[in-house]
Amino acid sequence: GNASRMLGDADKIFAAARNCKHFLEETFSGWSKSDDSIDIVADAMAFKTMFTHTIQAWGCASRFALLHPTSPVTLDTSRGIDEMLKIARLFDTKIDADESEQNAQHILPLLGRSYAEIASEIYQIDSALDPDEGTTCHFILKIAHIERMVRDYEFYYQKHFSQSSSFMSESKSVRHQLYEEVLRGCTCVRSPRDHGHVVRVCKLIMDHLSWQDEQCQNYGGGRVEEDITEIYVKIARLMENVVTSPHERMYVLTTIYKNAKPFFEQKKRFLANRYATVDRERLIGAMRMAMGDHESTETFLQKFEKLPPKKRARGNTAMSFVEEMLKKNR
Repeated sequence: GNASRMLGDADKIFAAARNCKHFLEETFSGWSKSDDSIDIVADAMAFKTMFTHTIQAWGCASRFALLHPTSPVTLDTSRGIDEMLKIARLFDTKIDADESEQNAQHILPLLGRSYAEIASEIYQIDSALDPDEGTTCHFILKIAHIERMVRDYEFYYQKHFSQSSSFMSESKSVRHQLYEEVLRGCTCVRSPRDHGHVVRVCKLIMDHLSWQDEQCQNYGGGRVEEDITEIYVKIARLMENVVTSPHERMYVLTTIYKNAKPFFEQKKRFLANRYATVDRERLIGAMRMAMGDHESTETFLQKFEKLPPKKRARGNTAMSFVEEMLKKNR
């Protein structure tokens, strides 16, 4: 009847995902063992498609099992998610290997996009059912794996490009895509008991962004047009649900503001060596929404909304006289 047809459909969907996985594993294993003489660019583009399709196949199988729970244990949602996370581990040989910088430039985007796709699929699985029904949040169950993916991406970047500005701009969009997918997944975390995990992941992301900014100042390579406001806005908005105590939330939001502060728009001569920018007003708006209508909201936000005072004009010193003369002679 209907149940046996559903079971047959589930079997076909999971079989398709398994076939994708076996083909990917065999091909990628061969690529990992081969030398540098291969066409790395063409291979990386082909693997990008293969990784994406395989991850999406397991995501599709997981959602089907979630919406049709008559499926047996071998065809359930958790199995599909575990298979996706196994795909992430295929990169371990590449992360540990001593790749040439040329190869690493093609492996890093493949790594980041695959990790972002996995985070996206797990988020979609969690979004498939009504959170009010007391359903399992798979994202929080696998948060340690998600955190590891962020760390592995940054480890690989720092291993190969920590003192190089040449590849920095190309890696930004992949990094930001990974961060945004991870933060989107965190929106499915509803239980206050899990708030520590979400705060930790947010801190990890902010620490890496701060490190990137320091690298830009030390080695150059910053491009001002990169706007990472959305990342900080997402982090601030997450605190509305995961930090229940208003006073604790104020403390966490203050920390987020301080982390974002170096990215606020500054004098143009400093912008050449900045990693990115953050719109201060938008961040404050997100902090306001995260605080809600709590009685302390306005008092709390006042200290951020006041613009820093302008520096006083120098007094009658020799230096101020020289500066004045230089201005007149321009």
